[in-house]
Amino acid sequence: MNNKTIIGLIGDHGAGKTTAANILKKRGFHKVSIFSKVEEFATHLFRREEIEKNKAIILNQVRRRGCAVHKEYWLNLVLSTLPDDKNMVIIEDLSIDEIESNKINVYQIYRPNVSTIELPDIKTIRNDGSLRDFTTKIEALLPHKK
Repeated sequence: MNNKTIIGLIGDHGAGKTTAANILKKRGFHKVSIFSKVEEFATHLFRREEIEKNKAIILNQVRRRGCAVHKEYWLNLVLSTLPDDKNMVIIEDLSIDEIESNKINVYQIYRPNVSTIELPDIKTIRNDGSLRDFTTKIEALLPHKK
């Protein structure tokens, strides 16, 4: 994992995490999702009908249970399943409560009037202008060629 650029995004719903991840995906990043792993795991524990009926509750419980085992349970699972040929990775849906190491570069996407708090110890990308402005800020994360 030493030669990989791995970026994790945190932020409130509607702040722009998915938009940021899609911008990086268009620039060659491999996009992965913690939520997808949680959803996949839940399908082994619950019947499909139960998940469809109570999706938000069940997935929240499964995610919390994984974190109870280890704070970075879902992050470690995602990182351990990355294809070897993917050297630039974007994780679009981290939670600040699930990070305790510096395995990845974490950025908060902060959008005024949407985000509840700007975290002081996390690098922040402010989504406070046009899509073009936001894209420029996200593209600044791209690794520079040597």
